[in-house]
Amino acid sequence: MKMLLFPGLCALLLAACSSPSPEQRLRDLYAEGDRLEELAKNKRVAYTFEDFIASEDYRNSRDIWRGPAIETDDPQHSVVVILLEEQRGRLFIGGEIAMDFPVCSGRVGGSETPRGSFRISEKKRDYRSNLYGSFMKNGRVVERGVSASDPCPPGAYFEGADMPYWMRFNGAIGLHVGNVHRESASHGCVRVPEEACSILFSKLAVGSQVIVK
Repeated sequence: MKMLLFPGLCALLLAACSSPSPEQRLRDLYAEGDRLEELAKNKRVAYTFEDFIASEDYRNSRDIWRGPAIETDDPQHSVVVILLEEQRGRLFIGGEIAMDFPVCSGRVGGSETPRGSFRISEKKRDYRSNLYGSFMKNGRVVERGVSASDPCPPGAYFEGADMPYWMRFNGAIGLHVGNVHRESASHGCVRVPEEACSILFSKLAVGSQVIVK
């Protein structure tokens, strides 16, 4: 009696019988034909991590690279590395690269993001800055990009900047969703695109390591 198997199931069974290469693991992760390759073509995302970081556009790219390790949940062995010169971030889970993403760190000239090794000390899905934001009046913005210590216009009030997926790791400095320019431009925090920051928030825990270099 013959057994009929779907092509996708056959591929998974064959992969289980051998030791797959990293490239084969990516193919198995996205088993629907060549979906990942199609994604790479449409979004200019390199198929392998090595190809991605070797691209001439890597420094200025806003693309996000993901690997098989992104499917793993292991907060105690998850590490984020922030590369200030490249303005990129990398998430490692269990020692394997899981995601590479653009960031926007503290601007040069007094607001640089400090280098070093830190630990996440606080996580909040919805968070507002108590240092920087806008002056508001009658529900409308009077002035943006102000400090809470700046003189407030008559009848106005200070409203902290919205910083979703907040992850504090060094005093007042943390990872959060924000405008990600391709040059350093923040007050010291590390801004991350929402798509990448939501993944970081789900993969990291209080105590997870953050390395800035």
